[in-house]
Amino acid sequence: MNPRRDELVPSVALQTSNMHHLSSLLPAFSRLTLRLALLIAALTFGHARLSAQRIIGELESNTDQDMLQGDTIDADEKKPKLFVPVDVRSWTIHPVFGTRTEVDVDTLRHNFQNLDHNEGPTGHYNTLSNAGSPRLSRLFFERSTEEYIFLSPFDMFNTPIETFRFYNTKSPYMNLTYHWAGDRENGDDNFRALFTNNIGSRFNFGGIFHYLYGKGYYDHQSTSFMNGTGFASYTGDRYDLHFRYTHNFMKLSENGGISDDAYITNPESLDRSYRAHDIPTRLTKTWNRQESDFIDLNHRYHIGFVRADSDSIRGAHDRFVPVTSVFHRMQIRSTRRNFRSYENPVGTFYARQYMPGDSAQVRDRLFEMRNNVGLSLREGFNKYAVAGLSAYIGFWHRSYDMPDSVATADGSAGTLTRTRFKLNNILLGGEIIRTQGNWINYTVNGEYVIGGDDAGEWSADATAELNVPVLGDTATLALSARLSHACPSTYYDTYHSKYAWWDRENSPEDISQLSATLTIPHTRTELSVALANHKGYAYLSDEGTAITNAAGAVTGYTHLITSHQYDKNIQVISATLKQDFQLGPVHLNNEITYQQSSQQDILPLPKLNLYHNLYLDFRLARVLSCQIGADLTFFTKYHAEDYSPATGLFHLQNAANRMEIGGYPLISAYANFHLKRTRFYVAYYHINQSEGRSFWAPHYPMNPKGLRFGISWNFYN
Repeated sequence: MNPRRDELVPSVALQTSNMHHLSSLLPAFSRLTLRLALLIAALTFGHARLSAQRIIGELESNTDQDMLQGDTIDADEKKPKLFVPVDVRSWTIHPVFGTRTEVDVDTLRHNFQNLDHNEGPTGHYNTLSNAGSPRLSRLFFERSTEEYIFLSPFDMFNTPIETFRFYNTKSPYMNLTYHWAGDRENGDDNFRALFTNNIGSRFNFGGIFHYLYGKGYYDHQSTSFMNGTGFASYTGDRYDLHFRYTHNFMKLSENGGISDDAYITNPESLDRSYRAHDIPTRLTKTWNRQESDFIDLNHRYHIGFVRADSDSIRGAHDRFVPVTSVFHRMQIRSTRRNFRSYENPVGTFYARQYMPGDSAQVRDRLFEMRNNVGLSLREGFNKYAVAGLSAYIGFWHRSYDMPDSVATADGSAGTLTRTRFKLNNILLGGEIIRTQGNWINYTVNGEYVIGGDDAGEWSADATAELNVPVLGDTATLALSARLSHACPSTYYDTYHSKYAWWDRENSPEDISQLSATLTIPHTRTELSVALANHKGYAYLSDEGTAITNAAGAVTGYTHLITSHQYDKNIQVISATLKQDFQLGPVHLNNEITYQQSSQQDILPLPKLNLYHNLYLDFRLARVLSCQIGADLTFFTKYHAEDYSPATGLFHLQNAANRMEIGGYPLISAYANFHLKRTRFYVAYYHINQSEGRSFWAPHYPMNPKGLRFGISWNFYN
């Protein structure tokens, strides 16, 4: 499982009013010195044992030795020195069964300079360019699915429970990370803080604070996001518990894209030169805001026996062997979206309006609650239990709330009302798992809705991992398969807002996916192949009409977003090769992805997506690790999905007014360093800026060239 970065907050009880206040203050504060940022962060995390002065002192000294416990040391050093252990472990859990998977703590320096990029560390995403803006992966098999589809474009900020990290530490641990780009007029700031601490060897608690602010290089494009998370875990012999509460607040200004692509593709045709901030945009007074609260609780009680055991460290001792586990999983999610528009561009940007009034404040809400209770027969409690077996029963409740209206006699928008409806399901699920094999390990799980509004829906997943001797080393072959028969998100059936409105009934979507990944450590090679067949693929498209002037000439097209379902089969094939080369200090990392969609008009994908990274890796004075180089992102031309401010989602372009993006390389240079407990970088983004198809999405240009900086500290005790 790929590790994800997690961050922290000192208090999870963040009120909306406080968020607005802090959102206005942090852009200014973040432009102060980094020392002042550290002081504020240290004071915020008052329960940590470090004072602000000690944090700054450690940063200045950059010592890699364990810090002394206590705040003072006698001058004559008569007192013995007590060293603080710096061992930190982290893991993720299965969202249903609660089983743990160890992952590395995020201290890697490789590609640290790209972790803040909205297009992803290796440039897989189409985005609106600004930090935190909505995005969509160009790689089909990376795309996520959500019942609340408005969360999917913000997967960089929302961490699902299956990739959230829990910790166990031998001393209090804090990580502070800060990324910066641009200046007061157009830059962005991204600050994360993580604190975690153990009480005893079993119980851990911590928090995450994450603040992201992007002014944006193009006008009316700012973002302001805030995340607060509290988490706790207990890992005992007979009882395990994992708990997380997260509150997200996300606000972004919508500009609808630039008014004319010629500002980027052919600037010489204009009467004067334009800076990015001076280019006119299509919207000026439109905002989207999302708030969400997530509660995840997963706990298990183990039943087993005590067995006499011995080892070289502890000698003879008794060891508890779990045989059966009773588990319970509860998940509560409340997500709200608020679309605000204080302009009414019907006829110039939108095709029509569905709600009365010249301005709009549209709210929709989804509340979800899921409970599962089950029983597991544990793997490995004796030589005959070569696999684990689990089964559970669950209940899933969803409650929807969105605008509605009563039309007038002439069919125009009339009285505004609300529509509310609920969906309830009872489901059965299970899993067969083997993780302790020497040559092969596998997992098979499935879920079936036995009653309720979605009765008859089902899904099944299987994974297997084989260890194969290759070239004197052990290669790993990972196989996976997925089958499902389920309706797409309810929002593809019903959605009501100011400028987008549909009511339809979609059929279940049948999905079949197969993938295989071969990893050969000896040659630094990873090859992945994936196949998919989708029948009943749900999607959004733009069916706006032409805008004409007095002479009848077409000057543009309006936006009218509608929902559709393709009732035939769509096949997708993908192959990705990751190959790294090294010659002394010279490294060349390569990632090449080929994709093909059988219906490019319904599911457009670029045929090639490339990432290359050429750098020198060396040490200075045997303590400073350095990576100095440049990387390149490129994808071939295709009719990429457009973006709709009215829905906050990506959709197919208007068939009468499509544009191609791609065929343009983006090159950035960087110097990435690691000194003791500190990582930092300086990068020059988009050094090859020039006229052409430099777009991440239709009508949304790439950010212009500029300097970027980032730093990350680890603190113990």
